[in-house]
Amino acid sequence: MAGRREKKTNIQGKWLKEALAAQEMTVYRLAKELGYSREKFYRHIGNKTYLSSESLAEIATKFPTMNMRYVLTGEGKPTLGK
Repeated sequence: MAGRREKKTNIQGKWLKEALAAQEMTVYRLAKELGYSREKFYRHIGNKTYLSSESLAEIATKFPTMNMRYVLTGEGKPTLGK
């Protein structure tokens, strides 16, 4: 369990929040467009849960200008092409 807790600090929900802000998008709108509850994303932003690969793939498909590398690692800029 300790190993999992260490990994969690490497992936931070704040990167998703920053990427959403750069797209002028709210967590509510993201959740609505993907058909999920907004709590799913708020839990991730609060670093309480991870997003599944399916959720990340849906975000990448629906919002092609969002830099998924930034969402996952914090590296680069929150948006592509800006």
